[in-house]
Amino acid sequence: MPPKKKSNEAAPVEGAMKAARFGRVKNDLSMGFVGLPNVGKSSLTNLLAGASHAEAANYPFCTIDPNTVRCIVPDQKFKYLAKTFKPPSIVPAALKVVDIAGLIRGASEGAGLGNAFLSHIAAVDGIFHLVRAFDSDEVVHVDDSVDPIRDLETIEAELCLKDQTTLEAVLDREKDKARKAKGVARSAEPTLDESIQSAYEKCAELLKNSTPIQTGEFTSGEVEVIRDWGLITTKPQIYVVNMSKRNFIRKGSKYLPKIQDWVNKHGGGQIIPMSCEFEQEYFDLKDDPAAQQAYLDDCTQQAKDMGLTGPQFVCKSVIPRIIRSGRSA
Repeated sequence: MPPKKKSNEAAPVEGAMKAARFGRVKNDLSMGFVGLPNVGKSSLTNLLAGASHAEAANYPFCTIDPNTVRCIVPDQKFKYLAKTFKPPSIVPAALKVVDIAGLIRGASEGAGLGNAFLSHIAAVDGIFHLVRAFDSDEVVHVDDSVDPIRDLETIEAELCLKDQTTLEAVLDREKDKARKAKGVARSAEPTLDESIQSAYEKCAELLKNSTPIQTGEFTSGEVEVIRDWGLITTKPQIYVVNMSKRNFIRKGSKYLPKIQDWVNKHGGGQIIPMSCEFEQEYFDLKDDPAAQQAYLDDCTQQAKDMGLTGPQFVCKSVIPRIIRSGRSA
């Protein structure tokens, strides 16, 4: 059989690998919480910090500043190996998590903390996109009503608008490079390298439709080009949905199907339903393991009382899952 003909077409890339293409190899990975004000970013960051204290009993732990924590990645296999072989030095995998200030509509043009907010996102390797899906009169919503889809649209639009501005600057920079390389006047319109031109056109089309660049199909040459452009939406995104305790226990919410549909239409991605209310009550019992287990058993029983049974309705903390997902994103 003759060898298959090589192709320069973009090979389909699935799941987290779409975003991983644009990343750089490094040991110190970081994720940033992004969302509107009052959706639970600070609460969840504090819970992650507390979980790290518990997980890192014998490991170096560092709280970098009030808005940044370093989380030890829960790993039973790592614990087993460390316990079995007892090495002189134990260094577990860690994830730095940044609580980025709440974004509002118009941030791409400097509204609110605007440019500071977006520069903080640019500094992290990935994004935890936190969405509010609980009703509460005690926690005011910045837009006066709870609507996760509107919030998702606001955040994604602001990130894409910022990348559009960056992309225009990138195009000017690439044209200047081409002019210098060819020795032509600044007024001349240079011809760009094919991979640069095609990468720009694909990115521009995605951003025009408020779609993250990391969800697009690109050749390896285009990926190499885009990697150096510093675009926010090339970063992996994990959608974390903050629900009420009751909805978390019953593993359902009127908002979840709508959120799933929106995410699927905007390139797909991992969705992690959770409840800061549940996690906080569980964490507050950290000094009494028996009380923590009793709390989980009580929540599981509440699910049974609603007629919900099966392993998926056994209540447990999702903080370890959030940390592991962030590390592997």
